[in-house]
Amino acid sequence: MDDRRRRHPSRLVALAALCAAGAVGGLIPDPAQAVPGADARTYRTVGTSIRGSLTSDDAPSLAVGGPRVDSIAAGETRFYAVDLDYRSTAYVSAVAVSPPGARIDAYRDEICLTLTRSDGGRCDTAVAGTDADDVAHPFGTAVVRQPGTGTAARCGTAGRHLVRVERPEATAGRDERWALELRSMREPGIKGEPSGQPAKDSESADAPLPRSGGSRQRAGGTGFNDATLLTSGAWQDTVAPGQTRFFKVPVDWGQQLLTSVDIPAPEGSTGKPTGSAGFLRDALGAAVYNPARALLATNHFVPYKGDPSASRISTAPLAYVNRTERSRVAVRAASVAGWYYVAVTVSPKMKRYFEDGVPVTLRVHLKGDAEPGPRYDGSATAGGFGTGADQGRIGQPGPGAADTAEDDRLRAVAYGGFGLDTALLAGLGAWKLTARRHTAASVAGPGPHGGGDNTAR
Repeated sequence: MDDRRRRHPSRLVALAALCAAGAVGGLIPDPAQAVPGADARTYRTVGTSIRGSLTSDDAPSLAVGGPRVDSIAAGETRFYAVDLDYRSTAYVSAVAVSPPGARIDAYRDEICLTLTRSDGGRCDTAVAGTDADDVAHPFGTAVVRQPGTGTAARCGTAGRHLVRVERPEATAGRDERWALELRSMREPGIKGEPSGQPAKDSESADAPLPRSGGSRQRAGGTGFNDATLLTSGAWQDTVAPGQTRFFKVPVDWGQQLLTSVDIPAPEGSTGKPTGSAGFLRDALGAAVYNPARALLATNHFVPYKGDPSASRISTAPLAYVNRTERSRVAVRAASVAGWYYVAVTVSPKMKRYFEDGVPVTLRVHLKGDAEPGPRYDGSATAGGFGTGADQGRIGQPGPGAADTAEDDRLRAVAYGGFGLDTALLAGLGAWKLTARRHTAASVAGPGPHGGGDNTAR
């Protein structure tokens, strides 16, 4: 069986070696700007322009807060700088977005993100790539600097650090530049030491989600910056083949996010499989990301053959001490409270079943009651974390939010916005974020804590 999850480790080892070598490419043009008539449902990069340098000597600064937008070609390497203190946990994420309709190779098209000290010592490395051939979806990864002297700490010193983003030479789409959306985030240190043990792998990942009432309509956003707010319940969206929709759910300490994504049989179908002639190997992609845009779980795309199909994804219960877990990246990633993002991608080949868009039902359940979190030495929500009363700095409402009393109340608490300039890249494809990581149960992607090499093993 062609199982790309089994083939990723050796591929990622080779790419990690390329990261260490630090290959350098050519110059980068300014990111594309908004074009009248561009598809409003494609991934929209948001932020101010930045031009990554060819060498580490003159790397531009990635300021904390709002995103920055750059671009990268196959075989190129971009350098950026971040100034870190000795107390904060620092996160740097990168999202790669290719033009719509670009040829994609699930084994070759990826990016490598590395965080180093100014003297070259490595703090963290992560690799992200596509999960399906010729399915245009955004993918990304995050690296982290965890301060301190414990087993989870990496690069605890203050000062200038470097971020290197590399795109290897690829057979598919070699002449097409990818947009890069970069973000630097800081989580303040805590008072005292965290207690407890890291969460166990989710024992309820396969448990049925509670079902009450019918689903409500809710159109997803185009990316992280306009992801649509969801609460517990069933939500339905119609996703055009080839598009990715983003949703966000506020998850607090002690809570566990359980989700499922369902696709029905085509209208008028008997509900029976169509056989090998109608089989699509990579039909539906779903992924969950933590507030730092670190991939927490992914389904690596599931097949579809004309009968109802579903994909389940869940997180471990959120706990600050989860970041000390070294072997299970999905547990490590569930160590900050705040917005958790769900990205849903539909293959363009699904048009053979759903000419007018694919009806997708997203079921959301928050298991467990909110618990007291750590005592931060500063404002976590100011950095984009937490679900407290000042979480308005976290993000903006996505399009299509329903005018219900519950949503109005949540929006009043949750939304403020960054007030950033917007750059809409012309004709960008609909993508979801994915990353290559070790998985225990359909898990991949960079751990948000505990540095080191975050590639799959």
